Amino acid sequence: MAGGMNLASRYLKQVDERFAQESQAMLALSKDYKFKGGKTFMVYSLPVVQMNDYTRSGDQRYGVPADLSRSVQNLEVTRDRSFTFIIDKGDKLQSEMVSDAGRALARQIREVVVPEFDTYVFKTLADSAMAAGNYADSAIDKTNAYAAFLAGMEKLGDNNVPCKGRVAFCSYRYANLLKQDAAFVKYGDASQDMLARGVIGEVDGCRIVKVPSNHLPAGTAFIITHAVAAAAPQQLEEYKIHDNPPGISGYLVEGRFIYDCFVLNEKINAVYVHGGQAGMKSLSVITSASAPGKSLLFVNGALEGAKRVYAMAATAAALPAVTYGTAVSGSAWTELTGESAELTPAAGMKFLRVAELDAANKPIAVGTTVLNIG
Repeated sequence: MAGGMNLASRYLKQVDERFAQESQAMLALSKDYKFKGGKTFMVYSLPVVQMNDYTRSGDQRYGVPADLSRSVQNLEVTRDRSFTFIIDKGDKLQSEMVSDAGRALARQIREVVVPEFDTYVFKTLADSAMAAGNYADSAIDKTNAYAAFLAGMEKLGDNNVPCKGRVAFCSYRYANLLKQDAAFVKYGDASQDMLARGVIGEVDGCRIVKVPSNHLPAGTAFIITHAVAAAAPQQLEEYKIHDNPPGISGYLVEGRFIYDCFVLNEKINAVYVHGGQAGMKSLSVITSASAPGKSLLFVNGALEGAKRVYAMAATAAALPAVTYGTAVSGSAWTELTGESAELTPAAGMKFLRVAELDAANKPIAVGTTVLNIG
């Protein structure tokens, strides 16, 4: 197998694609701000002044006038990300053209670039809500899921956040609990129809979007925000396919993405998060065949805990168990020290598990996948 690629004389031309979806975070972002050129931007906001009692005599009857100052929020774009890969022309021909550069680039954007962006946006929103004190962490079950959501809506209402334009992003677990809550079934907007279709549309005028748990911060039930609360500049989104570049018979694919996400100071109270839920989020674990006998592992998403560890086994059942609240230990685990690692699995190894641990070695996220070996 040249270069560890899966080459054969009679492979089907169809590619076994992984599931993916379009960006969901874009639903929560303001389009009012344009970030073109430069790395640091300034957003101005104007304060107000207090009311006075009108005085019917003298030359300052409205009160003492004060200069109306302006507040400045400095925003610095920090995320400058990239990727690159090669499709050898011989590999493409001998795999019956399934190694198409255009399709591979589209796959990279769909499965890696978009999820990374969404994960970063959701974490930024959640961190901002936590910092502003707009959060709750009580345990949610099917008897209080709707009440917890209404508490978040009430918080935004008390902060004068407009009802129109609100959007909520929730885990599938929370969505399942919400649909089992009798109060939601009785009072939720078009709830019976939504239950019949297996989706959530709107609750009290707020659009609800179900999000994979590996896109949300660990322990998140839902985030409620408004479309004006945050801005996410995407300054550069550049993708290139080089045909037969010097030294390569084939295609060199490169991509660069400069982006960030900011919650505006005057809109910080338009974001609410309900977190602290017991249970582990799923990790997006991907393996690909690299050199012969080797597998390239990477986890798509920023590290939230203290570290990540991985283990391999011949069957999924033989992988070491991971239990929420129980510290992980044992020689079966190896620490993943970077965003990725090239592994040399022992003979017969077919499955891999990655666990993300907190400072006490207790798991907060886990993902299991098939080992793709060159």
